[in-house]
Amino acid sequence: RIVERYTDAAREFLRGAGDKPFFLYLAHTAVHTPIRPGAAFAGKSANGRFGDWVEEVDWSTGRIIDTLRELGLDSRTLVIFTSDNGPWLIKGTDAGSAGPLRGGKGSTWEGGVREPTIALWPGTIAPGSVCDAVAGTIDLLPTAVALAGGTLPDGPVIDGRDISPLLLGKTTQSPRET
Repeated sequence: RIVERYTDAAREFLRGAGDKPFFLYLAHTAVHTPIRPGAAFAGKSANGRFGDWVEEVDWSTGRIIDTLRELGLDSRTLVIFTSDNGPWLIKGTDAGSAGPLRGGKGSTWEGGVREPTIALWPGTIAPGSVCDAVAGTIDLLPTAVALAGGTLPDGPVIDGRDISPLLLGKTTQSPRET
């Protein structure tokens, strides 16, 4: 029921935002141990309990995006969906898979740190666009600040980089590779 509660709280927050700028950060605890998908999702996927919970997070994300659409906020809202690390390998099938990549959570192998990211911003990010440039969650703060028209303070030093040119399709070159 935790995913449902997070989803309801996020949707309530969006409904209360009105025309004001907002920032919503939702870090699901789902797909972390203990693996306990909600009753509506238990036993539904072909990938065991972990897959059931992934499906529940997918449902949650869909409900939140539907709410953005209902409120007419979708075209002026950047949605980023990502993860912080790969699977927790010692947990076996309750931790997901890094597919063909070596390693997992706690390692510096690609299976531990190479995570997909989905960015949605209708009318701003081209649908179906793909970018394989190097970036990380550490880059989200400076990116959000830049997209909001702000500037970062001189101190403390922020290690992240503005990746908005990648998101907006203006470059395929990561600021980490220049």
